Amino acid sequence: MSLTQTIFSLPGGSTAALILLVLSAGILAQQLFRGKDPLPLPPGPPRLPIVGNSFQIPLINPWRKQAEWTKQYGPIYRLKLGKDTVIVLGTQKAARDLLEKRSKIYSSRPRSVMAGENVSRGKQSLIHPSYVEIILMKCDKWRMHRRLQGQVINQNIVNKYKGFQDLESIQLIKELVDRPEGFFDSFHRYNSSVIFALAYGKRMPRGDEEDVVAIDEITSNFLYSARLGTWIVDSFPLLNYLPTFVAPWKRIGDNFYNWAEKMHTFNRDEALQRKGWNWTKEIARTKEAQNVSPLELAFMVGFLYEAGSDSTTIALEIFILALLKHPEALKRAQEELDRVVGPDRLPTFDDKDNLPYVCNCVDEVLRWRSPSAGGVPHVVEEDDEYMGYRIPKGAIVVGNLWSIHQDPEAYPNPTKFMPERWDDRENVHYGFGFGRRACPGRHISSNSLFVNYARILWGFNVEYAKNSDGTVIPVDEWNMTQGFMSRPVRYKASITPRDAKRVEVIDRAWKGAEMQLQDMSNILKIEDF
Repeated sequence: MSLTQTIFSLPGGSTAALILLVLSAGILAQQLFRGKDPLPLPPGPPRLPIVGNSFQIPLINPWRKQAEWTKQYGPIYRLKLGKDTVIVLGTQKAARDLLEKRSKIYSSRPRSVMAGENVSRGKQSLIHPSYVEIILMKCDKWRMHRRLQGQVINQNIVNKYKGFQDLESIQLIKELVDRPEGFFDSFHRYNSSVIFALAYGKRMPRGDEEDVVAIDEITSNFLYSARLGTWIVDSFPLLNYLPTFVAPWKRIGDNFYNWAEKMHTFNRDEALQRKGWNWTKEIARTKEAQNVSPLELAFMVGFLYEAGSDSTTIALEIFILALLKHPEALKRAQEELDRVVGPDRLPTFDDKDNLPYVCNCVDEVLRWRSPSAGGVPHVVEEDDEYMGYRIPKGAIVVGNLWSIHQDPEAYPNPTKFMPERWDDRENVHYGFGFGRRACPGRHISSNSLFVNYARILWGFNVEYAKNSDGTVIPVDEWNMTQGFMSRPVRYKASITPRDAKRVEVIDRAWKGAEMQLQDMSNILKIEDF
């Protein structure tokens, strides 16, 4: 049952129906009586009165349907979702021309009633509007958050985290030796431990600790609430003034927010008391943080964890999938690693400049299957035009990453996993987003992906898993989860050490790393920052 159907079936549904009727009449009148525009809006699929294209977007793989519309209507087309005009960009050129070259006016976010107001109550920086939209409030919250977060995730300071990422990566490949069938859980543990330790000064040696489970739930709740087109209140914001007993989304939002506030506050307090350095301490001691409430600080650091742990985990899951489907890439990468590193030691960050094909794998994964397949919505802050079309101020503009990264003009043979395409360093992908709104944690993520890709390729063969009778267990490379972030549905793979020598190297490295990981305060030292 859709949310719209749910509203009308609840007690008081007649109130909701009346409000929807008034809103619908207003939208219809606006469409019928507005003056003729000097430039047309981009073309798009036919739409119904009032609801527009809301019911034409499938719940399963909506980005693929939108890619079909790009082929039908061109690199820029229009959708109507309730009151909102949505401009979809489906090619690399269109995305670069608008979201990159004109980033100044495309860097804001649309109003998100469910995720932004009900679930995070203005504390989630991913969906903060820009300065232009909130200048009348005399509060540049997004820029302030980015500056504070930049204290701990700028490119220079991120290099100081490599030693810790190195140690956690050794545990990851040790787990692949001991429990290769659990590679999904090992990827999750690695990223959870790295980001939790940086944020709060406590690592996660198992990955199923209560701390991790709690924040995983917060992340899942936010991603669920942020899905474009899921919540009727995002299309008709006036519905949020309904009393809670006839507004089920408000009850959901209250529950999600209360849980997030409880856990982020707890983690903040614990982090401030721990020995050693962490993001919470570092941000709290800055001069600008004195103008931020303790609760806002808690959410600010919590968001960094949410953003950093999930996307990197997904990129590791996609990497194994790519190696299954394209074994020639595995072979070529192993040849490079054998030539540069050899069998007697692990690859390290110091090898990066000599491992261009492995580096290419990082870029190709983020192009081949971007974790945010549908893209993150932007808002244009002033009237604009492109390709002879009008883009009205306030329109939602989305770079559909699935369509953009499958653009054959920019990426020949786009469905094929081809790391060598990145030998041309002028190529770009948008796996970390666009312009001023690009992912702030991309440098940490890139380092994690490089060191783990290099070590998996160096140490292991990746093949299809088999049943007890020797038959191959098939893997559907298109079977992805739905939502704001999209990941492969869990699949099976055979991950085995390439030879006994490499197992010895991994075991020896783990013995040393295990000793160092016992005391976080000696790894992330205050004096080092």
